[in-house]
Amino acid sequence: MSETVLKIRALRVDVPGKSLLEGVGASLGRGSVTAVLGPNGAGKSTLLKAVAGVQEGVSGEILLEGRPLSRWSRPEIACRMAYLPQYRPVSIPLGVRDLVTMGRYPHLGSWRRPGPDDRRAVDVAMERLEIAHLADRDASTLSGGELQRAFLARCLAQGSPLLVLDEPLTGLDIGHQMQLLELLEELAREGRTILWSVHDLRLASEHAREAWLLDKGYLVQTGSVAEVLGSGEAARAFGVRIETGADGSWKFSLPAG
Repeated sequence: MSETVLKIRALRVDVPGKSLLEGVGASLGRGSVTAVLGPNGAGKSTLLKAVAGVQEGVSGEILLEGRPLSRWSRPEIACRMAYLPQYRPVSIPLGVRDLVTMGRYPHLGSWRRPGPDDRRAVDVAMERLEIAHLADRDASTLSGGELQRAFLARCLAQGSPLLVLDEPLTGLDIGHQMQLLELLEELAREGRTILWSVHDLRLASEHAREAWLLDKGYLVQTGSVAEVLGSGEAARAFGVRIETGADGSWKFSLPAG
């Protein structure tokens, strides 16, 4: 059994007037690739924000490397977990290289400037996300897909063993989606742990090993992607029929009538 990197127990998220998540419990093993699935409004972004320690109104327990998240400082968390939120506006002029270099800040402390190892990590991240040619561009002038890859490069440059990515495929064309999915699999083979939310169930079935299924704020199913997609809970959550074809591929259709 692989080492447990993250464990969630009885997680609940409450905001004024309603509960967003309730009774969530799950864990991640090192090197796993886990897709967070669920219809719109199921609580996927809320769960990832809670895991990253940036969600208000959280109760229950989140253990990072066996230690409660609340007992880690923000720089300590960042050295162990890179978080990509769903909405990432750039409101001030900022060079792409500077944006990616921000991923190294948790390792630097208050006064140390980036050194050779930091610059090397930034270069490698930009090359792997194919944005090295954008290094001197103002990030606010990038297209949506280019900016998405810049933020992903920042997460990669951070060097954290756990990546928590909220809809990382947003804004990417099909070619860059495929490249990113291959990169996530490479990172898992290198020992990184990936937790990512995704709307496309076909992509989840092809590029994730495990899945967490949310519906109306509850974690209703966990297990392998095949176990989760083949469950009655998945069909009910998405309101579709989910079947496997003769070739083992997944087929999705609206219920008859």
